[in-house]
Amino acid sequence: QWNNFMLKDKVIIITGAAGGIGSATAHLFTRHGAILILTDIHKEGLEELGALLKDSGAETLLIEHDVADPESWQSLMEKVRQKYNRIDILINNAGVVQPGAAERISLDEVQNQLSVNLSGTIYGCRAVLNIMKAQNFGKIVNIASLGGIVPLPGEAVYSATKYAIRGYSLSLHAELRRSPVGVAVVCPDSVDTPQHAYELLYDDAVLSFLGKPLRPEQVAKGILKAVRKKKP
Repeated sequence: QWNNFMLKDKVIIITGAAGGIGSATAHLFTRHGAILILTDIHKEGLEELGALLKDSGAETLLIEHDVADPESWQSLMEKVRQKYNRIDILINNAGVVQPGAAERISLDEVQNQLSVNLSGTIYGCRAVLNIMKAQNFGKIVNIASLGGIVPLPGEAVYSATKYAIRGYSLSLHAELRRSPVGVAVVCPDSVDTPQHAYELLYDDAVLSFLGKPLRPEQVAKGILKAVRKKKP
């Protein structure tokens, strides 16, 4: 049963693991005995996290990885298959936010958010699906945002990517309904991370709908719940 699902010895990829939600999720899953493949484009932060988890006795594999690059996904899959020959769970967490008025945000900032947030999520799902289907088991959790449900003035491009991630996830869930692969999407409100601090620099951005920002640890618990949720 999915709702009695145990993480012990499950091979789990977490993208964007070096900080914030990704780091908190890695710490939580470690306590449940998971085998973690932690990826991030920021090598230094990834190594710092790896050192902390190693002290707790966790089994981890650290891989510098750019979710916006399809070849980087291919390389990641090859490394994971060589070492573990399976992928049980993918947490598509990597993301960026670059606030700004719609007419002033640069084209590079537009493309970066589209590439990392949306393309990165799609590339990740595409990379693991054949593997999960072949092993007759798998769960994908995509991280969107409350900004994928409610519009975010001052963060229109970011909000658009999160709406798209939510739509993609719901469509993929329906597509895979009769398969052994489960898909979930988590849509947290604003989270107290370095990205949130960056957003605070832009006065016109709507940062929260519920008041005080969530702690990354709270979101990590929501991700764990999504992983364990029974597949319909």
